[in-house]
Amino acid sequence: MDQGDYANFPELSQATCQGLAARGITYLFPVQSNTFRRVYAREDLIVRDLTGSGKTLGFCLPMIEKLRTEKQFG
Repeated sequence: MDQGDYANFPELSQATCQGLAARGITYLFPVQSNTFRRVYAREDLIVRDLTGSGKTLGFCLPMIEKLRTEKQFG
């Protein structure tokens, strides 16, 4: 199983997985899979990677999923 496979991230909601797949994103990129749990746990984190590597989505996905679990996001 690939490290970025959605199955490795049970925190990802079905709605998020479907939305990503609809946009052609079928797995998490390395920067996203390596930072997901730390961002989800609200740990401080500094990430450096190339432009286009997926850093922004790497921060947004875990934050959205955390807000969903806390009933603060649809």
